Amino acid sequence: MMLSNKRTKVVLGIVAFILLMIGGSAGYYLHFYEENLNKRLPMVVTVKGDRDPEDIAYKFWYTYMQDYKGDNVSSWKRLSDVRFNEFQLLAGDEEEFAVAVTFWAKLEKKNWSVHHSWGKVQKDGTVKDIQWTLRIKRTGENEYTLKRIKPTTATIAGLPPVKDKYQKEAGIDVPDETNRYQIRNGKLEVTYDDGGQWQAVPVALGELFQGDYSGSKKRLIEGSYFISPKKTGFVIGEGDNVNVLLSDDKGETWDKVHIPSTPPRVRLRLLGFTSEQHGYVILTGDRTMSFEAHAIYKTNDGGESWVKTGSVQETNLMVTGGGFINDKLGFMSFGSVRNNGMEYPSLYRTNDGGKHWDKVELPIPAEYQGIFTVAQVPTFDGSQGTLLVNQGPNGDYQGGNVLARFISIDEGATWSFANLVDPDHVLEE
Repeated sequence: MMLSNKRTKVVLGIVAFILLMIGGSAGYYLHFYEENLNKRLPMVVTVKGDRDPEDIAYKFWYTYMQDYKGDNVSSWKRLSDVRFNEFQLLAGDEEEFAVAVTFWAKLEKKNWSVHHSWGKVQKDGTVKDIQWTLRIKRTGENEYTLKRIKPTTATIAGLPPVKDKYQKEAGIDVPDETNRYQIRNGKLEVTYDDGGQWQAVPVALGELFQGDYSGSKKRLIEGSYFISPKKTGFVIGEGDNVNVLLSDDKGETWDKVHIPSTPPRVRLRLLGFTSEQHGYVILTGDRTMSFEAHAIYKTNDGGESWVKTGSVQETNLMVTGGGFINDKLGFMSFGSVRNNGMEYPSLYRTNDGGKHWDKVELPIPAEYQGIFTVAQVPTFDGSQGTLLVNQGPNGDYQGGNVLARFISIDEGATWSFANLVDPDHVLEE
């Protein structure tokens, strides 16, 4: 079967020792024995040239499934069909990585004895959305070893966060070192060639830190700027004099554009562009304890004018993050809310440019409820999204920096838990 692309490949699926529990009309249960699934491991394959982790995982699958069609394994005969929906890099680097596979299987029989249930079987014998993770390590110049197969929801332990070309696929921002700023000798400067040349920004440093802000002035307020060769902007000012300082020509010329009807005592200021013409500004202010006002502004003319589109009416909690994926799709995070003595993420989504917002439900596994409490703004590739949820300011689970990762295939309308992201290598095997 042909592969579609690096991220979504429809192929025959990975499966082993699938057993079935007798159930009622609601369906049976599919069972995987991990100890038997890994009994044939480690497995070694060789590849030609540079290959993506997904391609390497595919080759392991192919070799693995050929073994399962052998005479000494009868489990394959219990399936009439099995196919992948998707597989995706979860964590790691070029030396060791984990790839998640999602597949469905159709059973040939319905009455098998079991010990542990894993998934619900439909009336026609089909089991959907089965998820596993392949743990793979480079063991030679063109040699890789499949070390372990585990449920995707298990922790991806002992691996670094994905880096370089893999990092975006895990939903972790990749710093753009080519286009960046520096504060030097009391002045703000920008570069578009990794520091080869620097262009002065015509702004007094004090204008960048006005309002309800008491943090360091050695670096800009996170999210308050946007730097790219085609569009560069900084949110400046306070009160009735909040503006966006913009350049469309790599800092050669600048325009100051007013933002109308802004909240008093601005705290958070977020600026972004989803295209050359479409951008957003999110401002919060008038803070009292853990409550504050917020407003969302949009532009469709490249920043020449800004219009207030509204706010999330259901809450006045403090904003922890926000942004738009495109002109219509956007997210706002309001930290955590308490329900029945437990804290949960407070995340909202719009698909009409910010006019209306709906609360996003995140299915946090029971063992992690109350641990992962603050959602970040997700990243997307088409309709497929990745959302990271952190532990909040008081989190101390495994050092406090481990995050929960969720994935979506419907532009963020619904999410499913994928794995944990372990940036500090604190999770043990």
